[in-house]
Amino acid sequence: MASRRSPELLAALLLGLTLANTAGAKVYCCEDGDGRRQCGDVLPQACYGRAYREMGAQGTIKREVSAPLSADEIARRKAVEQQKKDEETRQVKQRRVDQALLETYASVDDLDRRRERDIGDIERSIEEARKRDKELRSKRQRFEKEAEFHKGRDLPRDLAANLRSIDSELATQGRLMEERTRELEATRARFEADRARYIELSAAAAKQR
Repeated sequence: MASRRSPELLAALLLGLTLANTAGAKVYCCEDGDGRRQCGDVLPQACYGRAYREMGAQGTIKREVSAPLSADEIARRKAVEQQKKDEETRQVKQRRVDQALLETYASVDDLDRRRERDIGDIERSIEEARKRDKELRSKRQRFEKEAEFHKGRDLPRDLAANLRSIDSELATQGRLMEERTRELEATRARFEADRARYIELSAAAAKQR
């Protein structure tokens, strides 16, 4: 004959099941557009797109979820993140440049000697281009005088070819002098910046000793 459970035992079992179910329950709460609190065992419709809290059965907050970012907020966040990445990249590059600078020169005097040598090479190149330009212009003047004898007529083929060749080389020398002049200015600026940075780095290293 099957035993019958007492009413007290059945009540205890039902209470245990209720407590077990309640212990795992979750409640979602938020403030709607009018500032009123909205709660439910599933996320209420009014909470969509808003910040909300996930709460346990005892009213404790288990999790807080922020409201989704707007398009402008996402763009601003991406801009800030990109700016941070760019700054980190710049710092890494600067550290490499600084290390190379310290490894290249043993002292400020060493840097100055390199500066004078490099600038001297460029200045000599410019001077050679100027001399060549002067020679070409002098030579062209001779051809121009010869061309005066042929005014109103076609120039002899050789004379016309010589004038075209000189004009082409003069243009080349002009571009060369412009390039070398820009290179000279850039080299002076670079060494000036390197010298100042080298002194700064050397002073910082001396303080750490």
